[in-house]
Amino acid sequence: MAVLGVRVRLGAGATVDDVRALKTWLERDEPLEDLVSRRHLRIDAKPGTDGPPGRLGPGLDLVLEILGDVVTVAALTEYTARAVKTWTNNRRRLQGGDPEPRIRPLDPDGE
Repeated sequence: MAVLGVRVRLGAGATVDDVRALKTWLERDEPLEDLVSRRHLRIDAKPGTDGPPGRLGPGLDLVLEILGDVVTVAALTEYTARAVKTWTNNRRRLQGGDPEPRIRPLDPDGE
């Protein structure tokens, strides 16, 4: 069965702590929080799959995996993009720099 969801990758300026902070932010952001609490969505940090060899950054992606038929990939992408933008703006204001987040649908053939 194909895995549906989105992948969030932070760029070279990000740290493992940034990945953890963003994961926590996403888990608490409405409507993602509702999907997680009702077990319709799982958010995991996983090793990056398609970065160039020796790339800088934490080497972790956040994978938001849809577990039910309650949300579309398009809607999940929109919710995630909005939450990531808010988190990025807060991080930039507090810490400076830009983690250069990228959001894309999961590859249904291999995540």
